[in-house]
Amino acid sequence: MKKIILLFVPVIIVYLNTSPVHAQCAYDNYLIAEGDAPQVLNDQVYSIGNWAGEMIRVTNMKGGNTYSISTCESYFYFDSEITVYPAGGGSPVAYDDDGCGLYEGPSYVEFTPSQNGDYDILLDEYPCQSNVSGMNIYITLIEEGSVGTGAGCGIPATVASLSIPVVVHVLYKTAEQNISDDQIMSQIAVLNCDFRKVNGDFQNVVPGVFQGLGTDMGIEFCLASVDPDGDVTSGITRTQTNVSAFTANENGAKHSNLGGHDNWDPTRYLNIWVCNLGGGLLGYATFPADLQSNPDEDGVVIGFTAFGNTGSVAAPYNQGRTATHEVGHWLNLRHVWGDAACGNDFVDDTPTQEQANYSCMNFPHVTCNNGPNGDLFVNFMDYSDDACMAMFTNGQGQRANATTAGSRNGLSSSAGCGATVGIQEIDSNAGLTAYPNPNNGIFRVKSSNVSWNQPTIEVYDILGKKIMASANKISSSEIDIELNSASKGIYFISVSDQNKTWRTSILVN
Repeated sequence: MKKIILLFVPVIIVYLNTSPVHAQCAYDNYLIAEGDAPQVLNDQVYSIGNWAGEMIRVTNMKGGNTYSISTCESYFYFDSEITVYPAGGGSPVAYDDDGCGLYEGPSYVEFTPSQNGDYDILLDEYPCQSNVSGMNIYITLIEEGSVGTGAGCGIPATVASLSIPVVVHVLYKTAEQNISDDQIMSQIAVLNCDFRKVNGDFQNVVPGVFQGLGTDMGIEFCLASVDPDGDVTSGITRTQTNVSAFTANENGAKHSNLGGHDNWDPTRYLNIWVCNLGGGLLGYATFPADLQSNPDEDGVVIGFTAFGNTGSVAAPYNQGRTATHEVGHWLNLRHVWGDAACGNDFVDDTPTQEQANYSCMNFPHVTCNNGPNGDLFVNFMDYSDDACMAMFTNGQGQRANATTAGSRNGLSSSAGCGATVGIQEIDSNAGLTAYPNPNNGIFRVKSSNVSWNQPTIEVYDILGKKIMASANKISSSEIDIELNSASKGIYFISVSDQNKTWRTSILVN
């Protein structure tokens, strides 16, 4: 095996992730190393001594190849978590916590990119600590392949207009029902693929005459990293219950006193309950019209065997499309047959059809005089098998976006997808310099090519706690700072006047 160390970036770069999700902590902002993926089978590249909250960028990963990403060869006492993102931010494409199978600490994930590209690998320490270093990350090419034609997901070409924070409430009576983090992550990935129209099966499943109707809604989903109280969260709750099977009529999944879990603020989060559903149901959802009258029950419920595309899922509902369908309802989309014979779904570009379609229909399937092309049975709001639905229409996208701008407009101001210090606020501003860097806690902050007007200064530790603030306005263009008894680590400096805020970071060693 050939091993190559990744090239370290000479300066710390602030990393602004657009969709922080599971395991994303308040201090996750740093891209520290970069290098090419291994190109020969069994070759390996690695990064030495990463701190929690740091990322490495692996370039030129080949779509269809399978890579192992591992901290298994490092110290077992570092309880690591690994999350893989498209380079520069976006929704996660792989995650692992304790995959090495020993010590319940190191992590191991196998990742098969859906297309050629660069990917960022985030190392966290569970549960969001930052004072441990020395964890090596190893990336090994373990299998060569090519991009398949299934429901894989490419990288969206444009930035989403809205990222919706999701909390997944897992309700379980048996070990099988306590689904894995990987299964949850796979469902978030499917939602992002489907709502951004980058699902790999679109071209193969959707008949050519319908492909022009397909839409990128510009909506993405993240597992919440901040809870309603402003605390760091994984975006997952787990509740052991005595309920053998939940039903839609009782709605017990949504209430702690009935064996379920109370929802988080429904104006700011998409609540998804995953449980054992009775009555043959795959899932059900509330509509936006129910939010004001019954907020405690707002959200989506999915059976644990129909959630995501790995783990406990069962064919033919094993590609995560049940959640895509139900989240469509949550965003005010109706069934394409309008829940009546030749009914109305209030969307102009979906053909009128007689009734629900099941299994996989042959094109064209003509009903309600909708020839020559017939029913849009590949639409996510029909009842086709997971492998035979692959699109929303432009009209459905307009209806969903009208909902997020209207009755669900609280989502756009939700902090659920990012911590208040770090992800959203920490920025690298040209013109603000802290030196020496690294230092021993005594340093100077200087304005360069900028001017400020009697600013105040604040210093935050890596977890977002304010550890120093100036008592008075500052008149000098250079500021001397002494952090008394500062421990080793990264600190964020914020200088603000009435017009602007400048930020930078320092390393105390």
